[in-house]
Amino acid sequence: MRPLLTTVVAAASLTPQRGWFERLALVIPGPAASRWLLLADAVCLVALGRRMRRPILGVSFALGFGFIALNGLGLALTDFYLALTAFHLAVGAVTFAVAGRSRWLGGGLIALTVVLGVLT
Repeated sequence: MRPLLTTVVAAASLTPQRGWFERLALVIPGPAASRWLLLADAVCLVALGRRMRRPILGVSFALGFGFIALNGLGLALTDFYLALTAFHLAVGAVTFAVAGRSRWLGGGLIALTVVLGVLT
């Protein structure tokens, strides 16, 4: 009887393979909100690119690097919306740390990502 009870308790405590993702669902924005957040990401990346010595090259480099970083996160995290949320937060953090007078864009992006994640 004891091995059966141990097996039942162990089986009840097992989580599904994607259980960790379900716990993060509170902070992941929905698809429509993510589209608007991608536009905010582009604005932050343009602000970062304009801080370079050559703004035209800096903007194109920042947008290109952002595209590559988003694809890399998508491959690493294996879930598109989780990778997109991590990308929004990373772009916001980098913009907040580096953008100088435009640092409010990064703080706004982080706040907007969290708020839209909770609301959607």
